[in-house]
Amino acid sequence: MRVSKITVYIVGVGPGDPEYLTLKGYKAIRDSVVVAGWKSVLERFSPILEGKRTVVLTYKNESETLEEVIEIGKTENVAILDHGDPSVSDWQFVEKIKNIAASKGVKVNIISGVSSLNIALSRLGLDINFIGFVTLHVRGDISKFLNDILNILRMGRVAIVIPEPHKDGPQKVAKFLYDNNLNCRIVVFEKLSYDDEKRRVYDNLVSLMNEKNDFSDLTMMVIFPKF
Repeated sequence: MRVSKITVYIVGVGPGDPEYLTLKGYKAIRDSVVVAGWKSVLERFSPILEGKRTVVLTYKNESETLEEVIEIGKTENVAILDHGDPSVSDWQFVEKIKNIAASKGVKVNIISGVSSLNIALSRLGLDINFIGFVTLHVRGDISKFLNDILNILRMGRVAIVIPEPHKDGPQKVAKFLYDNNLNCRIVVFEKLSYDDEKRRVYDNLVSLMNEKNDFSDLTMMVIFPKF
């Protein structure tokens, strides 16, 4: 059975490995005339995008391009591909799409995907009941979100953090925690579920602060409090 017509779909396409795309997500892409997304995401799914009009989003053209793509959603199905799960760490992007769609009277359907959060939990055998999650991959002031990390760790929970998408994003988080007198062990994952996935373990904050290697913009930190 095909998905209903004339809809803008926000499709969570999983953390990296294309096999994490859900069947429901695949059907939404199949039934869409236009497929939009960041270049790296579209490239991963090029085998199933043949014959479709693809639109590349960039930080520079994001708002303008979303306006154009959602306008098409008045008469044709459109799929906007979103890394991971739209409901886990991309709320600013999702709210922008919803607001533009509302202004044009276009229906939005969010299709869940597998988040890198799920993959990190499975790699370490953790349960979501015992962790707190914070993303710093946001635009604007991140001070509130940094304080959220402190609160999670002070409760004795494991903090899973998506750092700022900079080459020294994890080091900045480690320094913030160190300056606030925290003692932690950290596991840093890069490119979860990709063929070149990496895991680095740091027994304390200082060792991560002194890390000289650059980190990918697809990075997740798992921070264990030590008392």
